[in-house]
Amino acid sequence: MTSSATAPLLRRLNAETVLNVLREVDVIRLGELADASRLSRPTVDAVIEDLRRIGLIAETEDDTPGRRGRPARLVRFRAERGHVVGIDIGVHKCLVSVADLRGTVLVTEVRPLGQELGRKARLDGVRRTVRAALKKAGVERSAVLAACTATPGVVDPRTGVVLACDVLPEWKGLNLRTELGRSFDAPVLADNDANLAVIGERWRGVAAASADVIYVLAGERLGAGIVSGGQVFRGHDGGAGEMAFLSLLEHTPGAEGIGALAGSVGKEVVARLREHTGEAEFSNELTGDAALLMGAARDGDVEAQQVLEQILGRIARAVGTLALLLNPELIVIGGGVAAAGEQIAEPIRRRLPQMTSLPPQLKVSLLGDRAVTVGALRTALDSVESSLLDNLNA
Repeated sequence: MTSSATAPLLRRLNAETVLNVLREVDVIRLGELADASRLSRPTVDAVIEDLRRIGLIAETEDDTPGRRGRPARLVRFRAERGHVVGIDIGVHKCLVSVADLRGTVLVTEVRPLGQELGRKARLDGVRRTVRAALKKAGVERSAVLAACTATPGVVDPRTGVVLACDVLPEWKGLNLRTELGRSFDAPVLADNDANLAVIGERWRGVAAASADVIYVLAGERLGAGIVSGGQVFRGHDGGAGEMAFLSLLEHTPGAEGIGALAGSVGKEVVARLREHTGEAEFSNELTGDAALLMGAARDGDVEAQQVLEQILGRIARAVGTLALLLNPELIVIGGGVAAAGEQIAEPIRRRLPQMTSLPPQLKVSLLGDRAVTVGALRTALDSVESSLLDNLNA
């Protein structure tokens, strides 16, 4: 690498190092910043000037009463410099989160969407949810620096086009970047929901310390987000983690999640439960069938327990297949089913040693059905930072 190429790269790396420190504190003295970043004081001074120029930091003086001598320079990260939006377009709902540049969530708006909605009606519902979230957050559209949207199905990582989606009508062929780009004066990114969920778990969830992770979205359907060596693995066209391949394996269902299986495997038991208790709502990701079944099993209903055990046995075979193929350190069970905690995790964890000689750790997501938008926000923040730091050498 030539010196002319090395200098801009080093300048950017130093800026990233300083930003990582600044995001974790309210204000900090420059001397303390140099110590925390392990950079020399002259290097920190140069970085601070760069970051001030692109609007990412503000400076002030230490006016502590009784302080003697020359006031120390204090700096802070300007989280209010702009905002990002994370969007989760699901089968039954749309969830939108708005955050500042520190990643602090200001507002999360959830609105139901009918499963039968076509492309136009669903997009209209998404746009209404975005407008409502921005209004509640008090954020103007012009202040949004990037947005990232999640969707079921295969998303081309290069273009944002949905290449395949079995669960949403008319969704195949949709360019989410273009369609939702009309709602913002900023770049819009798009990815598969499970991919973004695993990013969220590694940022603010149970997978923060793991570089080889599979996140299993197990609500109405099964999908997987895969991180290998610290990087999301999407495959050539973005189809890695789609679990329809399970239907090719003997005695293994397709990509049906707990919600779907509750309505098929547990049909008779659920019908009985409906007669006595009516509808139930467990979470935004699960149908009333799954909610009824898990609630009854938790309350000691023997038939419900037997059906749930059968369903979780099928889910465990799917998880075991992933473990055999990819040998992760950790598998995270997430989506709406995460609210059930160990009721879901323990039966799956118990079966894994029977399917692989190297069973991974298995944990339940603490982010629940927010993991997707958390990952979308992180992705949008990465895009904003990259764009702003590109200006360092302008």
